[in-house]
Parts: sequence; structure tokens; C-alpha cells
Amino acid sequence: MKRLLKWVGYVLGGIVAIVLLIIAGVYAVSGQRINKRYPTKVETVAVPGDSVSIERGHHLVFAVGRCVSCHGDNLAGQTLVDNLLMARLASSNLTRGKGGVGSTYTNADWVRSIRYGVRSDGKPLLFMPSFVFYYFSDADLGTIIAYLNSIPPADSEKAKTRIGPIGRALSLFTDFPLIPAERVPRNTTRPAAVPTGVTKEYGEYLINTGGCRSCHTSNLSGGAKIAGVVSANLTPTGIGKWSEADFMKAIRTGVRPDGRILSAVMPWSDMKYLTDDELRAMWMYLQTVPATQKGG
Repeated sequence: MKRLLKWVGYVLGGIVAIVLLIIAGVYAVSGQRINKRYPTKVETVAVPGDSVSIERGHHLVFAVGRCVSCHGDNLAGQTLVDNLLMARLASSNLTRGKGGVGSTYTNADWVRSIRYGVRSDGKPLLFMPSFVFYYFSDADLGTIIAYLNSIPPADSEKAKTRIGPIGRALSLFTDFPLIPAERVPRNTTRPAAVPTGVTKEYGEYLINTGGCRSCHTSNLSGGAKIAGVVSANLTPTGIGKWSEADFMKAIRTGVRPDGRILSAVMPWSDMKYLTDDELRAMWMYLQTVPATQKGG
């Protein structure tokens, strides 16, 4: 019996040692990625100061980019997740108040962080969806920065972000977006600006900059599991029986044509601030994407 217990102890000790080695490796590799520097040459973006442009920036921040979902209604930041094994995720205070980056950011810093997900020291911002915001045109990005420069200061110190072992492992072995800077296109020509209007081209622009592909996948066929919810198929195969009115009602009210409520994972409560023309443009684009089975 003693010999058996001794061998059981050896086995358990070996398992613990292996687990600790795996965790150490995950921390080492993920730490290298988190501390990697991305020398980033940013474009010079004109930042207007007129009220019309600032209001345009306000609309893009709230309705399209939906920055408030992470940074809070006053953009002063908040703690989003605080889990020992997963992570403590806290968004930055974007204002000029105490603890806010707005008091120190230059226009170039805004461009670098929003478009490329990189801080001024070259290290990546964590969970900043820059791979989506990369597609904002220079004109729209300029109005976003103009609005961010105009918001009232709010005092709020950012909690220290901490990535736990599960969060780090997910970032290494899945598409968990810990370091979005890795997904931002580099050394490529900037996408051409798209004129606003009720066109499929502008609808595609709104879908790209609004991050729809992040949940509904690159071809919009859905099938990805987000917080336990499988994303819908937005191609004609998935919503082919919907009308434009059905689509607009779902975004405005969160109610599907059959009366079911959209999942809380779907950010319709922020998307409802999109204009009717913007929703029509998005609907026009969705009618042109290839019909694909969910997850195809």
C-alpha cells in the first residue's frame, strides 16, 4: 500500500509539474507578444474643429464604432471583466480628466491607437478593436478625433489590466482577440474613401467599420460562438425572407419578424442610433453578398 501511495504521489507530482511548465510556457510566449513593439508610421489626418464635423464624430463614436460599449457612456472608462483566471479588462479614460489619455494624446497618438492598436511606446493596446477601426476613412477618423478632443473631462483612474492563464491560453490557441494590433493590415495601401449615401458601397463601409464581421465572420455567414451565443447568418441564406422593414425594425427595437428578441450579445441597443439611410445602405449591401450556409 505504501508503495502504491508513493507511486500515486509521483504521478500526481509529475502531472502538477507538467501543468506548471505549460502555464509557464503560456505566460512566457504571451508575455513576449504583449510586450512586442510595433514601430508604426501613422498617416497625417486632418482634424477639423467645426461643429458639423464634431457632431459627425459623435455619431461615429456612438452609433458606428460603439466606443461607449467599452469606454462607458461618458467615455471615462470602466472595468469590463474582473476574473482571476480569465482577465481583468479595464478600458481607458478617453477624456482630459484625471487619469484620462485625452490630456496627453496628440492627434498622431489618436491615429496610432484607433487605427493600429498601438500605444506611443510601440506596445500593443489590448482588446482595442483597431482591426475594425482601421477601415475608417481619414475624413471620418478626423471627425472622431475632433469629437474625442471636445468631450467634457471626467476624472477616472484606469484599473490595471491583468491577463490570467485562461485568457493567455485562449489568445495563443484560438482567435481570442487579445492583441488586435496583430490583425491590422500593414504595409498596404489605405482603402479608398467611400462617399456617404444609400449605396451598397457605403453599406459595406458601415459593416466593416462597425465590426459586424467580428461576430458574424468574414463572409457574414455567422456560426461563431460569442459568449455562448451562435452568431446569425446575415447572408441571403440566413435573412433572405426578411424585408428591409424587418431588418430596420430588428435593429431599432431588438425584435425579429417572428417576435423573438435579439440576443443581448447583439449590440442593437447601440446600433439603433444609426440613421434610416445608414440602415438602408447596410441592407442593400447584405443583399449582394454571396448566399452561404451558416458557418460556411
